[in-house]
Amino acid sequence: MKKAIIGLVVALIALPAIVGLASPAQAYPDVPPSKSKVTPPAVTPDQAALPASSSSLPSTGGPNAALLGGGAALVLVGGAVVLTARRRRDA
Repeated sequence: MKKAIIGLVVALIALPAIVGLASPAQAYPDVPPSKSKVTPPAVTPDQAALPASSSSLPSTGGPNAALLGGGAALVLVGGAVVLTARRRRDA
């Protein structure tokens, strides 16, 4: 029972830190677009078939390593608590 309580305390301590590291996705730029009219460049069919390079793709704000690491730590602590509880129940 002590290990389960310790695991719960560790999870409750780690939760605010993990949530604090989370950041929203940057889907829209902070600067609004200008009102000037810009004509798009002419695209030939050969250029349209080319795949876009990864540098031109916008950032979707995917999960960062700290958030994933914190989640993995919580899963490991939870697994250890469950295994310990099952061993004690079966013994």
